[in-house]
Amino acid sequence: GSARPRPLSWVLPQSETFPKREACEADDNLRALCATLREVAINREVLAAVSNKNIFPMLRLFVEGFRKANISNAMIVALDDETSKFVRSLGAASYTRILVSRTRSTDNHATSGLKFAVLRDFLLVGCSVLLSDVDVVWLQNPFTLPSLYRDSDVEGMTDGWDDTSAFGYQWLPPGGG
Repeated sequence: GSARPRPLSWVLPQSETFPKREACEADDNLRALCATLREVAINREVLAAVSNKNIFPMLRLFVEGFRKANISNAMIVALDDETSKFVRSLGAASYTRILVSRTRSTDNHATSGLKFAVLRDFLLVGCSVLLSDVDVVWLQNPFTLPSLYRDSDVEGMTDGWDDTSAFGYQWLPPGGG
């Protein structure tokens, strides 16, 4: 059998107003996120992808894909103003969070490391987020599937294909490398 979900210990109790008012008033970034979540979140949940200006063709396909999969609570976290403008031109929901890596690089690995700061924002305001990469094709709405356990505030993805590689260990064939 499959694992059973455990009850979620909500960051923001279900009896409280979403998004969390005190967090939304903390700074301009969180105010902007809260405004977007009020329009996009369904049952305090969103599908979010983080992107910058380096991958507009892929980002366009991602937006087209989540629309075709009828995921209405999807949004893009834009890491720069150009991406925010591009996402708005596609008519998709966007939250602009200007972040740069320590190395100032804008490649995919540097951008990936910024996701933790973005996740923090979502959790501060009480939103459960399914964080997706933009190179993922969604064939159906994951929020309608029983396989989404909803036993954590953050559901993530990995490029791993088994338990070992999914947790960041290097895979070696039998007998070594």
